[in-house]
Amino acid sequence: EKQARNKTDAQSENAAKRTISVHATGEATCPPDILQFIVSVSASKDAVEAAQSSVRRRTDYILQVLRKNGIKERCIHCSSEISRGESVSMQTDIMVRTDSLMKCETVRNLLVEKLDPSVRFTSISFHHTPETKDSKREEAFKKGIANAKSKAQSIAQTMGVRLGPALEVTELPQEMTQQGAETGTGMESLESDPNKPNPEPFVSLHHRYNSVTLLYSSEVAIVFEAQALRCCSHKKCPKH
Repeated sequence: EKQARNKTDAQSENAAKRTISVHATGEATCPPDILQFIVSVSASKDAVEAAQSSVRRRTDYILQVLRKNGIKERCIHCSSEISRGESVSMQTDIMVRTDSLMKCETVRNLLVEKLDPSVRFTSISFHHTPETKDSKREEAFKKGIANAKSKAQSIAQTMGVRLGPALEVTELPQEMTQQGAETGTGMESLESDPNKPNPEPFVSLHHRYNSVTLLYSSEVAIVFEAQALRCCSHKKCPKH
C-alpha cells in the first residue's frame, strides 16, 4: 500500500511538471505615417519689394490651396531667404506634411497643374515616426503571443490535458524588413530622399509607398503548464 501511494505521488508530481513548449511568430506591417514634399517659389527683381511681392502672391495661393484641401497649419512650414547680386533674389520654401497618401498626392498634383514651371517641387518622401515603429513592434509581439497560445491549446487538446498558465516567455530577436527591398524598385534607403529625382525607370507613387512599408516579425518561445483534466467537477465519477 505504501509503495502504491509513493507511486501515485510520483505520478502526480510528474503530471504537475508536464509542460508544453511552443514557438510562434507574429507580424505587423508599418506603412509610412508621414508624407512630405517641398514647394519652392523664387523671384529675381531689381528691388526687394518687387521680389517679395512676386513670391508672396504665389505663396499665398499655395497656402490657400493647402488649407482648402485639409492640410492643417501645423503641417505647413514656410522659410524664406533673400540674397543680393546683380539683382535681388528671394526664395520661399513651403514644406507640406500629411499622413494621407491620397491627400498628399491630390494636393501636390493640383499645385503642379495650376502653377507655372518656375515653381519647383520635390518628389514625395516617406517617413516613419519612432512612436509608430514602437507600436508596430509591440503589435507583432502580441500577435506572436496569441499565435503561440493558440498552437499550445491545440497541442493540449491532442494530449488530453488542460492548458495552464505560461511559465516562461522568451522573445527572440525581432526582424524588420522593407517590403519592397527585393522588388527592384530602386529605393536605396529606408527613408526616401526628397531631393533626388524619381527612380528610373518610372515607379508609381503607390508602388514607392508600398516599397517603404516595413514588416515587423516577432518570434516567441513560450512554455505553458499542462494540467491534468479534472474528472466530474460537479458530479461524482461513475463507479466501474
